[in-house]
Amino acid sequence: MDKNKLLLIADAIISVVIIAGILYYIGADKIFAELSNINYFYLALSVLFLCVMHLGMVLRIKLILNAIGSGATKLIDIARAHFVGMLLADFTPARSGYFATVASLSYNHNVPSEKAMVAILGPQILDFILKVVVGTISILYLTSYVLKMNETWFIFLGAFVMVAMTAVMVLLLFSKKFLALFSFASKIPIASKIYAMFVRTQEHSDVVVKKLPELLGLMIFSWSGKAISWFFVAKSIGINLELGFPEPIFYYFLQPTLTLLEFIPSPTIAGLGLSEGGGAVLLAVFGITAAKAASFVFLARIKTTFVNLIAIPEAIKTMKKMKDSEFIGH
Repeated sequence: MDKNKLLLIADAIISVVIIAGILYYIGADKIFAELSNINYFYLALSVLFLCVMHLGMVLRIKLILNAIGSGATKLIDIARAHFVGMLLADFTPARSGYFATVASLSYNHNVPSEKAMVAILGPQILDFILKVVVGTISILYLTSYVLKMNETWFIFLGAFVMVAMTAVMVLLLFSKKFLALFSFASKIPIASKIYAMFVRTQEHSDVVVKKLPELLGLMIFSWSGKAISWFFVAKSIGINLELGFPEPIFYYFLQPTLTLLEFIPSPTIAGLGLSEGGGAVLLAVFGITAAKAASFVFLARIKTTFVNLIAIPEAIKTMKKMKDSEFIGH
């Protein structure tokens, strides 16, 4: 067994241990009791608005691919590729598996890899910026005015990681000087293909700037879909928050905040366990019982992964084609 597989297994074990700890501390029986009383109408609405989020993400990929001019860009084909990335993102560190969307577009739908990379990398940069800004504002408010914590640096590790990743993505997409630092890779067999792909990618990067207003609009559309989806998840298990503002607004901030927790460097799978524990704590701050809070974060995770399972056939198809050819040169 290679090192990567061993690390993945270790991450999975640690995630399971964290979740087991949450179940033990709160009481698995109390959590299951909450989950047994789900309002399925609200849960269905949650799935509907989750699909709204996915639609926004698919439309922004199509927007860029159409602007670049690339092969077949049918909405249904892009959706299939998108769900492959979303499924793998559920099981990879820092949700990096979403870049599998590039492979699926390239192998299964004849989109040149460099054009597919622009369509994924550009919107992803905007997503990261949104989550860093909104999540940081949320954490600052909670730690300074609600929890009144003094030592908070560790909470912002996720934000630091996301800022660093965003900076690298921006440089890879727009900076020829930065890419030139890795020109030595052109002499290394496998690395040369990756380097060449990013060189070609930069040839199309200007479309991200040209389409920025539309991309920002679709980003807000997707963000709203996810926030309202979480609002209905909360309603499905009977969570009601007493706030001085409309309740759905709370979930616009909760999701980016928990995303920052997923990006804290830790031996877990896509922050599994950390985001659940963090979500339970945050909801408890607003007077929600531990059992309801834990039920919310578990149900939100399970529902999302369940929807993403529709990508399994497309993911298998992609992996089979990857075994028979070299992706970067596709």
